[in-house]
Amino acid sequence: MKMDMSRFTAVCSLLIVFLSAGILLTVDRVNAAELSNSLLEAAELGQMDKVKELLSRGVPVDAKDHDGWTALMKAAYEGHRDIVEELIARGASVNAQENAGWTSLMMAAQFGYQSIMSVLLTSEAKVNVKNNTGATALIFGALNGHANIIKELLAAGADVNAKDNKGKTALQFAAADGYNGVVEQLIASGADLQTKDSSGNTALILAAKQGHAEVVRLLLANCADVRATDKKGKTASKWAVEKQHSKIFQLLVTAEPCD
Repeated sequence: MKMDMSRFTAVCSLLIVFLSAGILLTVDRVNAAELSNSLLEAAELGQMDKVKELLSRGVPVDAKDHDGWTALMKAAYEGHRDIVEELIARGASVNAQENAGWTSLMMAAQFGYQSIMSVLLTSEAKVNVKNNTGATALIFGALNGHANIIKELLAAGADVNAKDNKGKTALQFAAADGYNGVVEQLIASGADLQTKDSSGNTALILAAKQGHAEVVRLLLANCADVRATDKKGKTASKWAVEKQHSKIFQLLVTAEPCD
């Protein structure tokens, strides 16, 4: 009987030890998650002192939230250059992607944060990474009309003819939104004017549809094909008539043929 009680006591002791260890591990995990979230929040709000404090306490610089965002992404998204520099200096991954495939560079390009983009590029950010929709940093820059962003990305080796999952290039996005300066930059850097997206749209067709006369003029001056048709069988001039863009129609039907 004494032997049985002894064994029982030993088993109970072991069980208590295991339970205590499990509780401690759970507490540690909760604390680690809270600290990681605090780092991301501090980066998002631009709180440099708090960022430094949390990093000095051992919070991983590349800790992620449930959407896959890191502190660097939060800082880049909100335009906090000083936080971006601090995080990179502490070893943050400049090429990390969140769950939708966005990088910090894409976020800087999207919002036109050139100084942040320069820091990222200097830190070897990859310029031709694509997110889940196939878009690159260059496409985001073009989509938002950021000529300064386009210039720097092209100088860093961005693929001017990269396509997203629907076959659209930076030129097509810029043409559709009427960003003359960006269109001019992209053409000068070798953008293909004849590329069609998954619906058969060329940059010229998109510009004609949306009524961007100056973009149409630029594209025609660089030998965009006026006879190209989309998957509906419509040319840029047919779209101009349908959308009642009379000035654009005149530009198209009077365009000088290219050699």
